[in-house]
Amino acid sequence: MDAYGELLDRLKNIDLIGQIGGLVSWDQEVLMPPKAATLRAEQLAWISKTGHELLTNPRIGELLGELEASEGLDEVQAANVRLARESYDKATKLPTEFVSQMAKHNSKALVSWTEARAKDDFSIFRNDLAKSIDLARQKADYLGFEELRYDALLDLYESGLTVSRVDPLFAGLRDSVAPLVKAVVESEMRPDMTWVESNAWSQPSQEGLSQSVSEAIGFDFEAGRRDASTHPFCGGSNPDDIRWTTRYNESDPFGSLYGSMHETGHGTYEQGRRRDLDFQPAGEANGLGVHESQSRLWENQVGRSREFCEWALPLWQQHFPENTEGVSADDLWRAVNLVEPSLIRVEADEATYNLHIMIRYEIEKKLISGDLEVDDLPDAWDDMYEEFLGVRAPNRTLGVLQDIHWSMGAFGYFPTYTLGNLYAAQLLAVAREDMPDHDENMRRGEFEPLLGWMRRRVHQRGSILKPAELIEEATGSPPSPDAFVEYLRDKVRRLYGVEP
Repeated sequence: MDAYGELLDRLKNIDLIGQIGGLVSWDQEVLMPPKAATLRAEQLAWISKTGHELLTNPRIGELLGELEASEGLDEVQAANVRLARESYDKATKLPTEFVSQMAKHNSKALVSWTEARAKDDFSIFRNDLAKSIDLARQKADYLGFEELRYDALLDLYESGLTVSRVDPLFAGLRDSVAPLVKAVVESEMRPDMTWVESNAWSQPSQEGLSQSVSEAIGFDFEAGRRDASTHPFCGGSNPDDIRWTTRYNESDPFGSLYGSMHETGHGTYEQGRRRDLDFQPAGEANGLGVHESQSRLWENQVGRSREFCEWALPLWQQHFPENTEGVSADDLWRAVNLVEPSLIRVEADEATYNLHIMIRYEIEKKLISGDLEVDDLPDAWDDMYEEFLGVRAPNRTLGVLQDIHWSMGAFGYFPTYTLGNLYAAQLLAVAREDMPDHDENMRRGEFEPLLGWMRRRVHQRGSILKPAELIEEATGSPPSPDAFVEYLRDKVRRLYGVEP
């Protein structure tokens, strides 16, 4: 067997271990009985340890060295070698026992976070969070960094991402978006929400609506499934087995629908990957920023458009006939685009969403650097919400306990959500140029042309290119916030008639 063939065989075994870990993690969040938590921690620790041992086998380093010295690799082969090198170099910096320890702790922390959130008691999660922060610092130190510890964590989720790159981006966005939010708030204009707020929205009907919309967009339920969980997510092992979740609140039908559309975007990306690249790094989705571009595209740029609301209104009327009596497509459009500072990130409107991300980013920088202590975190969270958005959480569940990420050790993850917003707007702007009938397609519920465009430009390209290179290839321009800012300004102008 040649060196490249042997490398692919080894990478396939590593990928299979990861797929099994993904399924076991999905089960932990969706179906696992509470008493299985300790056993599950052991199982996940073993999976992480075994995968790490396979990845750090010195033979992989020898194969990579041989292939890097060779000539004539095609685009996919070169990408596989590059990506395997990145993974190998990072993995060999992390001791196997440390990887096992992290996996076991993350499983334990997920359980304590779930309980703390349900009981509105930060103290239940406090010690596990403190250890998660300590492990994140250790991980950064093992990986190494040039300027800031936090840079090593950012790079895990978006290759090449650093504080020096994110800080000016967020500062520019805040300067552009904050005046928009301020102008809307000062206008004192608010769409009629009585038809939403005065009704109860049954969970079975929400489930039916979410299912119908996800199917229409193009998610293949013969290769996936929908469930409920504390925090919505999308996971699964490969394009034939993609699982996503949402959550339900009978006083708010929008959270479940748009959470479902968000996860459907992730799911269609996974289902659209090249099948001839199964088990290969080049065939994987391209970083979390690109992944978020697909979820935010369907959730917001499509799902909150006037045209989509025209198409979706009959579905609302089918599943909620009494609640939507007399409701027009314009009423629906205005309601789903309510711009109003709020406490919950996953339910935030497009204008304020990135401010939620900026709060988490600023807090994470301070936690990792040691400038913010865990015991001071809940109040610091509330203080920043008051500063950035003018609202303050009445309890910890709506405040510092609302997100799952820290319980999973995912420090450095949050900025990819904002990158996703920017990438989505940039991709859709070019897709519109290529498809002049886009708005009419949305109005008719014909989503295949847009999904097909994303399949060709994004899904099928996997991780052959680096994330920023993929966006430039797909759109003809390097990543930029310009399309998102213009999109948001235009929407606010049409909805509220105000200028910043």
